[in-house]
Amino acid sequence: MIDQKHVDHLKTIVGEEYITTSKPIRISYLAESIMDLDSEIADVIIRPQTVEEIQKILIYANEHKIPVTPQSKGLSGGTATPTLEGGILLDLSRMNKIIEVDTDSRYMVVEPGVTNGQAWGYFIENYPDWVPPIPDGAPAQSSIMGNTLDRGFSVVTSKYGPQADLALGLEVVLPTGEIIKTGSWALPGAKPFYRWGIGPDMTGLFLGAQGTMGVVTKLATQIVPHMPYTDIELLGFETPEELQDVCLDILKQEVGVMVQGGPWWLVPGVRQKEELEKQGLLDIDAWREKKYYVPNYMMNFEIWAKTEEELKGQKQTIKEIVEKWKEKGAKAEILPIHPKAKATRLKKPNKIAIPYASYERTKEHGGGFLFITWYLPWKDTAEFCHICEEQMPKFGFDPIYWVASIKNGRDCIGMPIVCYNSQDPESVKTVNAFDRATSKIFLDHGWLNYRPRKFVHAPMMYERAPEYYNMLVRFKKLLDPNGIMHPGSLNLNVLEG
Repeated sequence: MIDQKHVDHLKTIVGEEYITTSKPIRISYLAESIMDLDSEIADVIIRPQTVEEIQKILIYANEHKIPVTPQSKGLSGGTATPTLEGGILLDLSRMNKIIEVDTDSRYMVVEPGVTNGQAWGYFIENYPDWVPPIPDGAPAQSSIMGNTLDRGFSVVTSKYGPQADLALGLEVVLPTGEIIKTGSWALPGAKPFYRWGIGPDMTGLFLGAQGTMGVVTKLATQIVPHMPYTDIELLGFETPEELQDVCLDILKQEVGVMVQGGPWWLVPGVRQKEELEKQGLLDIDAWREKKYYVPNYMMNFEIWAKTEEELKGQKQTIKEIVEKWKEKGAKAEILPIHPKAKATRLKKPNKIAIPYASYERTKEHGGGFLFITWYLPWKDTAEFCHICEEQMPKFGFDPIYWVASIKNGRDCIGMPIVCYNSQDPESVKTVNAFDRATSKIFLDHGWLNYRPRKFVHAPMMYERAPEYYNMLVRFKKLLDPNGIMHPGSLNLNVLEG
């Protein structure tokens, strides 16, 4: 536990109102679902509002070797909660300013606490011709910066790449209190218009670092045009191979800003399993007979266009490619999509990911879900599907998983959606066993986990890449010599001394 003398000093930095040791409040910051199951309780929660306050907190924590875990909004899951019990949790949600929008150089500058809903509403009101790269499917209250630093996906990932690819520069407070800026921002007086800056790129040290290198206080990220014409084309397939190959041909024509889907299990997965069992709706044939037709596999192509004619052209491209594959014998089809479902998908920010939490919920216990997300070449998408369908039932999980295109099908985001009983320790153990077993398989294929869990993916990846890991440790020691920043995360060193 942090001594009261430390708490008293920290109060002089942020004020008594913005620091607490209340146990119920500290427990409320735990994150044991969505992206990780390993979270510990901090000794104290501090809510700074300025860079200067963060500098003073880190200098003091560094001097006294107190661990610090920074958190923008905390809705990305366990990667933003303490790995080791105790220390300071730095809640950055009060730093919620949209500092600058430049529609000529096409970027915006935000603080850590700026939310998806806040940014989207701000752009609709002030810059309706432009779109901030908010994450797709995440709650309106989650953080743009958090998703960028975690290298997550956005509403335009299929066209422009993961959110980290759009980062142009960062402002970072190091544990020593030093402030550095990356990209062109590193040159005093320069705008953050260029990622690669004045020398070797430092931005990447903080993307995916899970708060182990410093506290990011400002993010400059690209914005993209907001097209006035939008639609969704729903494609159905018989096999994962058809999904993979037909979609790749379409994606090579650069159609779609967000292209995502998976097996038919995504349809029942957003409902309560207990009720579906009563209705006999956990079988695809029964579902088709009692509810409505669903294909074995499906992909949504969300398309944006400047003109109605351009929108029609993209839809015609999809139609022609599907017809070409049907002539080859593929059982691919363009399906009607319910207007309500289409409106839900097109609405931003949307909450399409949240209902998975209810799948395993019953009258006796709550539910829970874990997203385990991997990057792989698009041409491995079918293999990923087969592995999920083989491995998930072995551990008692229904094969609910999701795939999405990155940069027009150059890569794939593949994600088992593991629905479980978060109140049952045995259920949690099974989730961990499944994660470890499939991680070995996925790593054997050369696939990468983009948001590594502290005690699963990170050690498993780094034991295969010791040279890279050793260099990462050296960078860590250079920037954080006392090891106070989120110690233990990414399998990096625990607190020195």
